[in-house]
Amino acid sequence: MTNMMTDARLIALIEAWGADVNAFPEAERDAAAALLSEAPQRFAAHLMAAREMDVLLATVPEAAPSAALTEALIDSAPRLRPQRRSWFAAIPRWPAVGALASLAIGLAIGLGTAQPVAGDAPEDAVDTLVYAALGFDTLTYAQEAAQ
Repeated sequence: MTNMMTDARLIALIEAWGADVNAFPEAERDAAAALLSEAPQRFAAHLMAAREMDVLLATVPEAAPSAALTEALIDSAPRLRPQRRSWFAAIPRWPAVGALASLAIGLAIGLGTAQPVAGDAPEDAVDTLVYAALGFDTLTYAQEAAQ
């Protein structure tokens, strides 16, 4: 709120918080004290009524709830449901993501660098790609097959 305090706002503060300026909201306390010190006679009736109410309220005993009411309130309060966690949630995900990424990169590099042998049938080209992706040298297998 601004530092400018109006008469209506000060009267509202007195009616809500009582005659003690220290009970006012902290943001408005200084401005209210300044306005009260400027013209105390303008707010004298409101301050007197607030002081009378403060004295009256001070004589009222503090009401403490019974133990049964307290227990009933606590029992009726909403409870947090226990969250079910699966065993899968406890496994760290970064190692699995890293393994999957390295597998994908290895397959992409292996399939990208595989060179088919001239005259191969389409099934042989697929075999060559798979062997290259897995890191096997297809030429060695072709030489072994020829022997």
